[in-house]
Amino acid sequence: MDSEYFSPYRPDGKLYGFICVVTGATQPVGKAITLELAAHGAACIYGPSTPIEDMCPSVIHLNLPESCSRSPSDNYTQLADEVNKEYPNTKVIGYPYNVANEEATLALIDDILNAWGRLDVWVSSSGLLGPPSIEATTPADLQNCFEANSMAPFFALKYGPPAMAKTTSKGNYPNAAPKDQKYGSIIVVSSVASTYGGKRYTSPNPIFTLKREAQE
Repeated sequence: MDSEYFSPYRPDGKLYGFICVVTGATQPVGKAITLELAAHGAACIYGPSTPIEDMCPSVIHLNLPESCSRSPSDNYTQLADEVNKEYPNTKVIGYPYNVANEEATLALIDDILNAWGRLDVWVSSSGLLGPPSIEATTPADLQNCFEANSMAPFFALKYGPPAMAKTTSKGNYPNAAPKDQKYGSIIVVSSVASTYGGKRYTSPNPIFTLKREAQE
């Protein structure tokens, strides 16, 4: 790509000026991705989350804290503090929205373009486990969990590219850079559960295996 603002050899970071979305940003994989984006100069990272009870009500009593954020602000202050301690010019924004909802996804993209004029990276790393056994799983659980884990990357792949094609002049914020070419990256994080199945907290988790197989 012929652009002085997009290069893996930039001394200030190969992602300098990038505006990013990382779903599941407060979870271990999403957090690691967020820190890596900041390390390479990202200007802003949105960390969208969906309250767990909005996606799969039957899992609330199972105490599965790693499946997704339980509230829109869950751990985002801690994540922002950790990122800003090391990378003070990268802004982390916790954004409450339903990752499986089309209108909510479009609203997020509109907010990003209105605020920053660009979108460069979308990482779909959110996930929901569901009940621990087939006996405890209802049809509604299956539907909700499939939507949470399959529709989120679908909407990213469908609506992300047009937003990433937007170009913009240099903004007035830390790590700002102009975008003079159409480019962007969409990364969908999956799991080996699609191949191997497995256990979670010593109990089989059929929904997790099924949904990852569908995602593959």
